Amino acid sequence: MTSARRTARTLAAAAALALTAVLAGCGTERAGAGAGGTTPGANSGPPVRGDSSVDGSDASKYRENHAFQSTAELSPADRAKGDAEVAKVKAALAGIAEGRKATEPRIRAALAGLGHSSGAITTGTFGPHRNTFVLDLGTICVEGSLDGMVNGLVTAEAHGKYLEGTGCVKPVGGH
Repeated sequence: MTSARRTARTLAAAAALALTAVLAGCGTERAGAGAGGTTPGANSGPPVRGDSSVDGSDASKYRENHAFQSTAELSPADRAKGDAEVAKVKAALAGIAEGRKATEPRIRAALAGLGHSSGAITTGTFGPHRNTFVLDLGTICVEGSLDGMVNGLVTAEAHGKYLEGTGCVKPVGGH
């Protein structure tokens, strides 16, 4: 029986070691390597927020592994419109964010009160006191959250559409 336990432990340790080696390889391929043969900076798509070359650092690997969440760059005019909308949204949602008064229907009503159609509004709930929202304003997306436990904190930011084709809703997945 002791021999069987030792063998099982040894096999489990070997499997864990092999799995660690496989998982550690994620994100280590350098730009320019592989079938495409592209070089850093040879993007043919629209400008990407946070686009940079891969240099092997941990930050570079993080950017590479999260590139599927990249957004299109906003023009200066769209950036100004987006920032103005963020200010309006924060002001409209501040009152319902305090004291756990935020619910998805109340958030939808507040955003509709700003003139947004119901088709442009996406809401969600994250935990017992946090709500999220996304506004699809064409080329501009406004994404944020309300936290009823942190003094009615409302966060929001404007950005372009996600390049993965999910519009204003953050894509799920990656490699």
